[in-house]
Amino acid sequence: MKIYKIAIAALAVVIMGIALFTTVYYTMQLFLSLNGPDEMTIGLNGLYEEKGAKACVGGRDASDRVQITGSVDTSTPGTYTLKYEIETLTVERKVTVTDKMKPELILEGDDTMELMLGETFEEPGYRAVDENGRDITGDVKVTGTELTRAGENQIKYTVSDSRGNTTQLMRSVNVLPNTEYDAAGLPVCMYHYVYDENDPPEDLYNRFGNYISQQELEKELNWLNEEGYYFPTWKEVREYIDGELMLPDKSIVITFDDGSRSFLDYGIPVLEKCRVPSTSFVITSNDGEKKIAGYQSDYVTYQSHSDNMHRPGGNIGHGGIFTALSYDEALADLQKSIEICGSSDAFAYPYGDYNDSCRQVVEDAGFLCAVTTQAGKAYPGDNPMLLPRVRMSLGQSLDQFISMVQPPL
Repeated sequence: MKIYKIAIAALAVVIMGIALFTTVYYTMQLFLSLNGPDEMTIGLNGLYEEKGAKACVGGRDASDRVQITGSVDTSTPGTYTLKYEIETLTVERKVTVTDKMKPELILEGDDTMELMLGETFEEPGYRAVDENGRDITGDVKVTGTELTRAGENQIKYTVSDSRGNTTQLMRSVNVLPNTEYDAAGLPVCMYHYVYDENDPPEDLYNRFGNYISQQELEKELNWLNEEGYYFPTWKEVREYIDGELMLPDKSIVITFDDGSRSFLDYGIPVLEKCRVPSTSFVITSNDGEKKIAGYQSDYVTYQSHSDNMHRPGGNIGHGGIFTALSYDEALADLQKSIEICGSSDAFAYPYGDYNDSCRQVVEDAGFLCAVTTQAGKAYPGDNPMLLPRVRMSLGQSLDQFISMVQPPL
């Protein structure tokens, strides 16, 4: 009997051990817990920062898999419930928003304002006090006053007190499109061919001054980087022209016409070394598909220089055939080039020749922008289908380059 009781006790210990082991094992294999407190209180318009939850599944961290449902509207008093779930586990956090600000932040003037793009935002004023009535207006941080894009913009006012409470308010500013402000102008640089000074090509002086050496190109690109130039996309160029976006005064677009082997072999390595984005306008009938496929780069986008319109046959300008083709012939050419390039962001007129019909078919083909060989910088209000460019020529010095592209002093 005594032996029987001992066996029963031993079995009970084993069972308890197994149960404890199972509990510990599954706890380690699957658990969910909140980061931070499960109940929080913040003031009206307080800044709620989601702390998330920590989870483990199968003994591995799975915090990034936790699903959070619910939200906190700090502009409306009340108690909000946030639910955190993973597998079969669920935990909740309750956040109470009081009816008073901690600290108090008051915006003067209207909560909603309106101005034209390019106009200076004039702050109507604000003030802030902590719960003891101490003025902390000087601690208010204001962000979002640049207002460089048309549309609804938000100016953010944030202030914290000595206890770590934070209040945040927003002022809406509707910025209207505008092309009449005093813009610095956007240089769209027109390069063509690139060569190595140590191995100059035989036709160096027979290309109308359209060559630039790798060495000189690198100097120019390095200068742009040193000066902090911004390189907008063609979408941003169009928004700038339409008066919907203000670009930094130090903005520039780099383009290379024709998609020549010299650019592909000698130009792209320099662009990649300097990490400067550019556009290659490709004549797609001239091995366009092979060139685009064989010379992919993070710093080159391929755009249309037509499929097969970079040839004589017209009687306008340099005599390019574009001006002599019918609408349907030209449209079919452009559509083919777009298909090969994989983009309709920008187009360069062959030889720079165009007439009203050419401009219309380019627009109808769906291009965002089109560039000519007319000299000058692009400005808001220009025709986006007839943008001028700044020609880059053989033998130009770095000082000459700088004088052509830098904004007015």
